[in-house]
Amino acid sequence: MSMVLTSDGPAKLITISGELDMSNAHLLAELVECFCRPPVPVITVDLSAVRFFSAHGVSALLQAQHIAATAGAEILLRDPAPCVTYILATAGALADFPLGRGEGRPPRPRPRTVDPGDAVAAPPLTVGGLHGLRSTRP
Repeated sequence: MSMVLTSDGPAKLITISGELDMSNAHLLAELVECFCRPPVPVITVDLSAVRFFSAHGVSALLQAQHIAATAGAEILLRDPAPCVTYILATAGALADFPLGRGEGRPPRPRPRTVDPGDAVAAPPLTVGGLHGLRSTRP
């Protein structure tokens, strides 16, 4: 993962590229905590170059949002990559973040929200044709 920090007065920009996973996601929350000093900033997190985004990334974003809200700041997600949008939507957290676009970039199509009622029933899985075997333990 690579993080580039830009500051223009109280406005802060964190540009993340690469993988945001369990080995580095905590760095995002720690950085946001450092930025949450008066004057209260708007912190934009550019996620357009993220190639892999895990549940740890969701947790870090939610933690960063909590830290910012407690300080009176705001987190804005700029141009989240499709993998980020998908994981946030799947986790039910996408609506918790305001989204923005970078200058001169066309909007990305967002994945449609899946209704659990649309799920297709699949037959039960069996392992090597051993469906229905019972244990010989008493």
